[in-house]
Amino acid sequence: MTAVFAAFALTAGAQSQNVWGAFTDMRKGYLDKAKSQIDAACLHEDTKGDAKTWCYKALIYSQIGGSEKEKYRNLAPDWAEQSYSAALECQRLDTKKEFESLVNQVLNFVAQEYYNQAYEAYNGMKYSKAIEFAEKSIVGFNKSGNSNYAQDAMLIAGVCSLATRDTVNTLKHFNQMVMGKTDNNYVYSTLFRIHKEKNDRANAMKVAKTYVSNCKTDYYAYLMLAEGYLLFNNVEKSKEQINTALRMTKDSVVLYPKVLVLAAGVLERSGDYDGAIAKYNESLRLKPNQFEANFSLGSMYYNRAADKINAANAIDPFDDSKTGQYEKLNKEAQELFRQSIPYLEKAVAYIDGLTDANEKAYLRANLYNALSALEITYTRFDMLKEAQAIQVRREQLLKQ
Repeated sequence: MTAVFAAFALTAGAQSQNVWGAFTDMRKGYLDKAKSQIDAACLHEDTKGDAKTWCYKALIYSQIGGSEKEKYRNLAPDWAEQSYSAALECQRLDTKKEFESLVNQVLNFVAQEYYNQAYEAYNGMKYSKAIEFAEKSIVGFNKSGNSNYAQDAMLIAGVCSLATRDTVNTLKHFNQMVMGKTDNNYVYSTLFRIHKEKNDRANAMKVAKTYVSNCKTDYYAYLMLAEGYLLFNNVEKSKEQINTALRMTKDSVVLYPKVLVLAAGVLERSGDYDGAIAKYNESLRLKPNQFEANFSLGSMYYNRAADKINAANAIDPFDDSKTGQYEKLNKEAQELFRQSIPYLEKAVAYIDGLTDANEKAYLRANLYNALSALEITYTRFDMLKEAQAIQVRREQLLKQ
């Protein structure tokens, strides 16, 4: 902003003494005097309706906020709000756009300050405050002509709205980001999930298609579109999108095993368990020591076993015609439980072998779930010693 102030020079003309005095003192660096005079001018009948009065106020308060001298910063702790309001008032009155460039730079400067405050509030989990500052930042950037800079503020507003379970505002801010062609996977994933949970298949599909349109080189977009087609029971179209994502990452040693796991997850949700198993195993052949494929495959076997147990328990025990069905389901469940064990054990071993404390913390919930599944499975196979050891570990995790 200092460069803007240095370059800004106007003749006195017909300006009142207070307005011109405020401008002169600002140029000289006497911000206390400049503030006093411009505050008076904003209240005076002869000058409060003049765009240049509010332009000067926006400039002076911005310079106060950006000053390196504490005595000036203390002049107006609310400098951002004062500058912001003055800039908006100048825009309203400036029908000839005489001060447009200067006001846009002030708004951009203040919008950045509001973004910083929003980010600080977000880190402090003060979500309502973060949303308030972020929305002011969004307006400031949009009115300054730098709407592309508003994307980060929209993200904070959307994330904080989600944290406060305000679905309406989450959709508002994230949809604005999509309209701005964001490439943020979290935004599209959140929108897709919200619509899916509301059973709004049309809008979920719209999000997935827009993601592909905006981010043609992002393999996640095609996996989301695969999920979208599943909502309409179009398995063939879903598999086409999965294959597109796999082709895009085939040559990446790092990405391809991960995408195989994601693709397997989509196939699993479609009911294609054989296809999912093939993809999980392919990922494990390429990268044996990993958490994702081991945990996902072990969980798939475990969950399918649990579904069969539930189906068996739903059978009428007094219906002799279904006795064989009951026994068949329990036998199939037992085999699936057995198949889950080695994969869940490898998933736990992977986490135990991690040296990065942050990564361990990130996977803590998954570790607890894997241990819980193993405890139940060990018990079913009378592996009581192993089950007891797992129970101790789970209890320790809960205390941490």
